[in-house]
Amino acid sequence: MRLALICAAAFGSDAVSAQLKTTAPGSAGDPVWQRTLHLSDGRTFVTDGGIAMDAALARPASLPAQTLPAASAQYIEKYLTATLKDEFALADLTANPNGRTYAAPSGLLLNSTYVNFLRRVLPNRTLRFRMEAELTPMVIVSDGKAVGVLMGVKR
Repeated sequence: MRLALICAAAFGSDAVSAQLKTTAPGSAGDPVWQRTLHLSDGRTFVTDGGIAMDAALARPASLPAQTLPAASAQYIEKYLTATLKDEFALADLTANPNGRTYAAPSGLLLNSTYVNFLRRVLPNRTLRFRMEAELTPMVIVSDGKAVGVLMGVKR
């Protein structure tokens, strides 16, 4: 429920968020990109509703045909440029025994499928996460640049 509410805020409406099928924690493979967002700085992002990131880094086989409205891109941009109080490194995550999630130092849970995907597509980069609160998207930072947002996993 929490993710649906956040997706509704981030991606424009309850109808849109209901159509996005986020990748289940611990799923094999990569996120299934379902929508495209066009940011005002010229970057194109792809999303599955639980993660949104720069398509140049995510490298999908093809961009999703469906595009989210400009308001959704503006919502994402707000987080990409925000000063957020809590920051932690990829190395600070602790794998949970269930294999489905990682725990951040704050206790927030992250989808292991997304974390493993980020490790694979951004090797040899300094990965960090910035967050404000549990119910808000966290920013994915690669080599000091905000490259995406990620939702935590409901406890």
